[in-house]
Amino acid sequence: MSDGSYNYANLVIDYSLLNQAATDISALSPEISKIKGAAHAVYRGGETYSVPGQNNDNNAELGPYEGGLYGAMGRFYGRWATDMSNAMDSLNKMAGYFKGVADSFMETDASQAAGLNMSAAMSAVLRYPMALDQWYTDQANAAKEGVAFTEPEPTAPSSPFSLAGSNNNVTTTYTTQTDTNVPDADKSSHTTNEVFASETTTVTVNGMTYKETTTFQADQGWGTNGSPTQNTTQVINNPDGSTDTITTTTNTSGAGNMTDVNSDGTTTTYTRADWNSPWVDTSPTDTSSSTSSGPDAAPFVD
Repeated sequence: MSDGSYNYANLVIDYSLLNQAATDISALSPEISKIKGAAHAVYRGGETYSVPGQNNDNNAELGPYEGGLYGAMGRFYGRWATDMSNAMDSLNKMAGYFKGVADSFMETDASQAAGLNMSAAMSAVLRYPMALDQWYTDQANAAKEGVAFTEPEPTAPSSPFSLAGSNNNVTTTYTTQTDTNVPDADKSSHTTNEVFASETTTVTVNGMTYKETTTFQADQGWGTNGSPTQNTTQVINNPDGSTDTITTTTNTSGAGNMTDVNSDGTTTTYTRADWNSPWVDTSPTDTSSSTSSGPDAAPFVD
């Protein structure tokens, strides 16, 4: 999705609007603080209030305290100070709720979009040598047959990379390394076979940002899934400001282990039997409270 909304079954959450609402509410704080900080003085026979930003009773612009605009504004500020203070406290709590929900759904949506874009970029990198090899073969065959060859040369995948038709708020910038473990049947004789060395994928939606950076180790050999097998370390910057550092080790059968360390100190571990098996949470059970988390966790709002 990555357009500022998240669809989950029949529930549609516009997290972009929630985030904007939280921002707008927070922007009220400085103004409300002026009213909360209005001074109130009681004296024999009356009382007086100060007007935030003004420092004398006979203000040239607002007039005298008694019977003037200055006094009216002072009484307004003073008499509403407590109520406005309580209202701002409630609004701040609401802004926090809005921001929390927006961050959670944005993170879920963005991680899916980032995964799709990064997978597409990786697939394009792997396909390019073979596509170029096929192009040279077709060109040679056309020359032997004495026919014109008009097929355009395949274009190397770009970096940054974005899926065709996307709204350009998801981009993957990557670097590659020479792959020395490509099976003979998949080797190209016309270009260096490459695999990812690193990738950084960023998702931005109306001021909200999700960013992940992955470092790939050397190819250990192509797995039964027909792709290189590389151990990885990934650092994710979540929209709420937290970070996750995820370390994954996998062998050519697809069996592997994954450890996710969050910046709050929480560590989650997973294991997988093969390429076709799901990651299984193997973290010790927290009997005090539990929250669904991990790569396949569904968003939950209480």
